[in-house]
Amino acid sequence: MLSALGVLASPPSIHASYSTVVNVHVSDLMPVFLSDELNFEWDSRLSSQEMVYSHTHGTLSYQQRAMPFPLAPRDTLLKCGVRVLRRQSRLTSECRSVRDDVAVPPRPGAVRLHLEHTTWRIEALPAVKGVPRTALSLDITVPPDAAHGVPAAVVRHVQKKSLRDSVDSLLAASKRLHLPPHRDFLSWQRTREEARAAERRSGQQGGGEWTEWGGLPSGSLAATSLLVVAHCTAFAVLAIVHPRGSWRRSVRLVASFVM
Repeated sequence: MLSALGVLASPPSIHASYSTVVNVHVSDLMPVFLSDELNFEWDSRLSSQEMVYSHTHGTLSYQQRAMPFPLAPRDTLLKCGVRVLRRQSRLTSECRSVRDDVAVPPRPGAVRLHLEHTTWRIEALPAVKGVPRTALSLDITVPPDAAHGVPAAVVRHVQKKSLRDSVDSLLAASKRLHLPPHRDFLSWQRTREEARAAERRSGQQGGGEWTEWGGLPSGSLAATSLLVVAHCTAFAVLAIVHPRGSWRRSVRLVASFVM
């Protein structure tokens, strides 16, 4: 009975989400979103990334990110999957942390972060008066101890801003790099005539192609995994409360970091 009461009394996981609609066609976002080489273009704190193999979990993505002084670097080990629903003009990428110290042993000086679940949803919407639209949605769920001692309402507020900043960074990088649109997404939510016109423009620009790798789009695993790391940055800072400080002190540090 006590054990059951203990389970019922355990604090719930912390969830945050952010959604928006942007006036950009999905094919213009995919060259950056699906390229692991371009992750550094929109994640300034990313210090390293690599693919590792686990006998238990298969291919995993390991990343390490720098943190503001005096915090130690954070690392994460993630298993991800991508689903493409062409009839719905939607791409979904989901990731979760795994515990596999054999694949990537704890590294000195870094703090391992754990995520219960995180999801990117990117959906092409019908154009309005010729203006393309794409819906972007991000969700993240972390264990309650990820922000120990900090009110859940404060954590959700900070994390939502972190999610919004991730979207803004993706859009800014896509606009700055101005890469040719991804051909595999050119026809999403377009008429045949519009798709042909976009295909002609793509051919003139040399649009990218989607090659298969391990059953998933090439580059997508690393790209989406690194986005997850960006999402959990605020939680990482909030989780470290100075022994003589308070959660308000940590929140001020987070605010200076994510602004």
